[in-house]
Amino acid sequence: MSDQVSIQDNSSNVVEDAQINLEPVEIINENLKNRVRAHSQAAIICQAKENNPNYFSIIFANEKFYEIFGISEANLIGKSYDFLFNDVDFDYSSEDQIEYIRLIKAVKDFHQSSVIVSLQDHKGESKKVKLKIVFAPLADFYKGIKAEITQTNFNPDLYAIFTFEEFELNITTTENQSNSNVVLLKNLERALRNERLLREVGYLIVSDLSIGEIAREIAKMLCQHLKVDRCVINDYRRGKANFVVENCSSDVAPMIRDLNDPENQKVLADYINFQNYFYKKVGNKAKKSSLIIVDDVVNDVNFNQIRQICERYNINSQISITTSFNDQINGGIYIHQSTKRNWLVDEIDLLETVADQFSIAVDRSYSVERVMVSNHELLEKTKQLKEALKQEKNMRKMQSEFVALVSHEFKTPLQIIDSTRELLVRKLRGLNVKEEAVDKSLERIKSGIQRMNGLIHSTLNLAKMENGQNNIKIERDIFDFKSFVNEIVEKNSNLATQRNISVLLNIDDLPKDFNGDQKLLDHSITNIISNAIKYSKDNSVVKVLSKCNDKKVIIRVVDQGIGIPKEDLSHIGQKFFRAKNTLAVAGTGIGLYLTKYFIELHEGTVLIDSEVNVGTSVTVVLPRV
Repeated sequence: MSDQVSIQDNSSNVVEDAQINLEPVEIINENLKNRVRAHSQAAIICQAKENNPNYFSIIFANEKFYEIFGISEANLIGKSYDFLFNDVDFDYSSEDQIEYIRLIKAVKDFHQSSVIVSLQDHKGESKKVKLKIVFAPLADFYKGIKAEITQTNFNPDLYAIFTFEEFELNITTTENQSNSNVVLLKNLERALRNERLLREVGYLIVSDLSIGEIAREIAKMLCQHLKVDRCVINDYRRGKANFVVENCSSDVAPMIRDLNDPENQKVLADYINFQNYFYKKVGNKAKKSSLIIVDDVVNDVNFNQIRQICERYNINSQISITTSFNDQINGGIYIHQSTKRNWLVDEIDLLETVADQFSIAVDRSYSVERVMVSNHELLEKTKQLKEALKQEKNMRKMQSEFVALVSHEFKTPLQIIDSTRELLVRKLRGLNVKEEAVDKSLERIKSGIQRMNGLIHSTLNLAKMENGQNNIKIERDIFDFKSFVNEIVEKNSNLATQRNISVLLNIDDLPKDFNGDQKLLDHSITNIISNAIKYSKDNSVVKVLSKCNDKKVIIRVVDQGIGIPKEDLSHIGQKFFRAKNTLAVAGTGIGLYLTKYFIELHEGTVLIDSEVNVGTSVTVVLPRV
């Protein structure tokens, strides 16, 4: 027990405390006092404070108590019961202290308990007396005397009785009584030693020691406590013992000499495997630990298989305990004696309890080991993931730099082509040359240049997003939204004219003072309108509609195109995804992905509704800020 118990002198705790009425006549009925007076043993009645139930004040004592303790009534009544224990030896290893702690716990929990404690003789003699002290809440036997207690306000839950019985009596007793007391005392002392060992084993189980070190300490404690020749402990998993420890007296040969020696390994393996086999044959599988006692190993035919081992290591009497967890053998504890021995019941109980705790410790060690292995694997995977992320980051950087370089190199020839086209248009106009085929060719060049510029711009934006540069930020300004949409429709008019597609506008209510990023919205609205034209049927109609109020601006683009299959609709807007019925039309699958991203940067949404061979409706909802 790690905490030292602090005992305070309560001699000053006298009757004046107003929260306890210490006048016995007002508290305890005479019938109850008469019963305590007539008690054959020394006894006191105590009362608890209602707001401090662990404080018990003595309110009555019988004559036997005064005779044993030599204390006057004036020096007794009103004090807390624990002043009697002021002289208890508080050495950690003291059995008196262990017993006293048990008594304190029983008083605190308010349940009956009996202890054996050596107390200073209060009659002034320089010696100690050993007393059996019984604590009993009055409620435990209140039912039997309830009719005799006449007070209506009496609460038995606040009262307790302590009785005191001397073991070293100062009066003459018969020899049989003396012998009986000695036997009882020895039994109680042995029980205390057993309890102390179990407590120490419990401390080991929850310690930071390895399971092998725990087993070694348990083997040592069992050998010393039971005074046996040898204790061997092992764990067992996956068909073999992972560790074997031994503690033995100097009178017998150790079974473990050199664990690196193949012969020694075989002896231990044969012995442990036989014990597990014997357990499977006759052991109690319903219990966590199965204990088997063999008084005469040498002459037991069941042990013929390991007779040579038993003779070699002088094993004549044995207790074998096979431990299990979740119906699987996980270890064993083996107690050896070179002579026959009659085992006591409390020794058997002790061994079974120790074995149960050891079984839990073994399984706990397996769990800790599994966690450590998992943690190690997780750390390795984390390192690999960090390295992979680092490589991916470098790859993205290289990709971004490559895309920027290639896009720049694409823009230069496109500018040359576009400027040359403009020069040709001006020359033809100056020469007053009107050739329809030439004009269409020049318009197709213009459309191709615009498409390439749009694709380059989208690719650059995607590269920035993928590289995590966060360079795409809204740069808001105030602009005329209606004119803005009209210009986008005009840019795509050539594509519509080539396929005889009519673009109908109903956008008169679009605001002239919209606050947004024109570049990002240009990409988004252009992509939606150009897609509507691109995927529409020839000779069809594309509608651009709008609706707005003080809070929102809504633009809807409706086409009569090929539509989107239902199974693909939920994936539209994902990077590089294209519906399976659009593969014949040129595209990359990044336009709508960027469109949704740019609209969401404006805290808006994109809604898509479509039906195959009927058409698609794309709605953009933008907040007005």
